[in-house]
Amino acid sequence: MLPKQRPRAAESWAYAYQLNPPQPEPRFAKIKMLLRRARLAAQRAGRLWTGQVVKDAHITHILVVTDAPDEARAVDRAIDAELKRLKMGFAITGPARVSLPRVTPGRRAPKTPARSGGRSHSA
Repeated sequence: MLPKQRPRAAESWAYAYQLNPPQPEPRFAKIKMLLRRARLAAQRAGRLWTGQVVKDAHITHILVVTDAPDEARAVDRAIDAELKRLKMGFAITGPARVSLPRVTPGRRAPKTPARSGGRSHSA
């Protein structure tokens, strides 16, 4: 009997909005709602799409991970429009391929050691 083949993992891509200077948390209510809606819509369609606001002392990021960066343009337009309405200056990076560990339902992803000496890229 042949072993059961697992489906090939879809490629994952990440891109980020970079807001400088950092912004206070209350300004992100509508952005967070847009991120939740996009994640739920992707989930219902069996796709990967997640977004997170990441605050830092020097800059704020909106980090997005997706399996289809070219198919999420409606949410990108909505985020762009909200950032412009709030008069927040921002830049957006181009999508970069990322590797995500495969997780079997009911099991946790393996822990990986922290890395140092990373490089940053902008597009």
